[in-house]
Amino acid sequence: MKKIFLLSFAFASSVAFAQTHKNSVLPTNYNTAINTVKRTTDKYIPSVVRTDNSTKLSATSLGKGATYSKATKIGETMNNQQTNGSIYTRVYAHAGGKVSATWTSAQEGIPSGSSSRGAGYNHFNGTSWGNPIQSSLRIDPERTGFPNYTYSAATNEELVLSHIVKAGTGLTGGLMLNRKTGLGAGTWTGTAVLDSSNVLIPGILWNRSVVSGNYLHVFASYTDSSSAQPNSVKINGIKNPQVYSRLNLTTNAWEVKKMLLPGYTAERIYSGGGDNYAMDAKGSNVAILIGGMSDDVQLYKSSDNGSNWTKTIIDSFPVPAFDYISLIDTTYSNDGSVSVTLDKNGNAHCFWALARMIRTAGTANGSYSYYPGQNSILYWKEGTSLDSINLVGQSPDVDGNGNLDLGTSWNAAGTRYFSNSIATMPHAMSVDNSIYMIFSGMTEGDVDANGRNYRDVYLRYSSDLGTTWSTKTLNLTEFIGFNQEQVFASISPTSDENIHITFSQSIIIGGYDATDNTDAGNTNYEIMHLSVPIVNILAGNVGVINAKNDLFNIVSNYPNPFKGTTNIEVNFAQSTNATVKVMNIMGQEVYNQNFNKIAAGLNNLEINLGNVAAGVYIYSIEANGFKTTGKMIAE
Repeated sequence: MKKIFLLSFAFASSVAFAQTHKNSVLPTNYNTAINTVKRTTDKYIPSVVRTDNSTKLSATSLGKGATYSKATKIGETMNNQQTNGSIYTRVYAHAGGKVSATWTSAQEGIPSGSSSRGAGYNHFNGTSWGNPIQSSLRIDPERTGFPNYTYSAATNEELVLSHIVKAGTGLTGGLMLNRKTGLGAGTWTGTAVLDSSNVLIPGILWNRSVVSGNYLHVFASYTDSSSAQPNSVKINGIKNPQVYSRLNLTTNAWEVKKMLLPGYTAERIYSGGGDNYAMDAKGSNVAILIGGMSDDVQLYKSSDNGSNWTKTIIDSFPVPAFDYISLIDTTYSNDGSVSVTLDKNGNAHCFWALARMIRTAGTANGSYSYYPGQNSILYWKEGTSLDSINLVGQSPDVDGNGNLDLGTSWNAAGTRYFSNSIATMPHAMSVDNSIYMIFSGMTEGDVDANGRNYRDVYLRYSSDLGTTWSTKTLNLTEFIGFNQEQVFASISPTSDENIHITFSQSIIIGGYDATDNTDAGNTNYEIMHLSVPIVNILAGNVGVINAKNDLFNIVSNYPNPFKGTTNIEVNFAQSTNATVKVMNIMGQEVYNQNFNKIAAGLNNLEINLGNVAAGVYIYSIEANGFKTTGKMIAE
């Protein structure tokens, strides 16, 4: 791997993990493996795992006053597996305050085979969402799964692309392209596309799709062979490869079908994998990021709508084309959850979750051991040095004692989602000069009776196209409270004054396993939509507070824009003390002033910021437990 200058929490635990995603026993030498890392060029610092009585912050700790975010139930499903690794685009913010969302829905649990499984769909028309129960019925004409949403402005169509697994047979038959003209109400038409010409050969699954201009770009992976389809796909020496396709939406012609990307060769790739990739497109630029526990983090980039490609190995795995049989000492890698977003200049911003694995003598062929206690979301920006990989996300130390304090069974089989790390499943979007990256993380203090930690959705952001990142990690779902798992969070690639997120929510922790976590296969999961005002993100305030602020209201600040000094005009219902804070767009405090014995009525609070740099600033006023924020501009 390339040099990575970061701090990482490496927990002393290991779990054997096979290609089939089945967990096995701990290797007998896992402690030795922790102490024999050969990679002395990397600066990883282990953290001691300990437990205490730290508590998760409650909603009231955010302060009474404004409503910062709004969470709405938009659907249900009994399918708890919304991805195997990387996050799909499942939510999309349209013009006029409208929002569309999709998810893998099912009316019966995983053990039954989920014959009703398909793409759920709901739409916010600017006023309200559709009925969440009715919206959970699939839009597909047959059993599908793992849908990806995108929208074509060129043809005014909503498109949901899912993969087909025939009910009762296990046959994989390519993808189902669902199309509907207009937003919201209307009739979906589903057509099987990119299917296999031979029923005995598996088709492609787990698509990522995105529209740019007239083109629908699709990236997907062939599945493993099975008893129903015994003939494994092998192309140019690569088992079950990942392939690219392109549909011209205006002519309805597939211009490219299931093509290996240039540079995607057996020299470094042994096999493909489901959901260990991500894609974005803007203008004529298309970016595909691929990872995997035993694979490079590699970026494929096209600037001409997928006609020509360049390949960049961002973070190299030490054994090319690792075959799950060769021995390998403990090494850092990625857990297969990756994300890529293109900024306004067409540059790719790449994110992945740190992982760590080993394969020792005596391990069964096709399996390896991995360490689930990695707590780092890594980031690289196209155009920078390959040594410029930075840490931009971690499950935070809530109580500030210098350790991530997890429960006694945080790494138990029932808590895990496949081979994912503690901090995992990043998903990012870019708008103007800003990048917003959400991820899944375990939360200190939110522990069930068995010592297993629940997960929340966290956010970090950059306001200068990835040059610097916010100093504070925001917990977007903390206000929902204890003993609820929020996971599989997807962020819309577009925004208005809010960012828009969907996620799956349940009291059940972890992924379904026939032996270790059977409850997860027979649970009704809520699909939630969360809108978070960008102004509150910049101010570091997120969450839902229902108490009405009847103490004061902000009229305006003037002059605005200002040089040095501005006045905030505030109406107070009664005499009180208040605190005014001002932060820059990186969340750094540049002003903090107490105003005592403010009289009831209209008041002008003079704010002198001196020679602050020109730009946008967020101010907050706090009084008697209420807090309200606003925005000001310095010239």
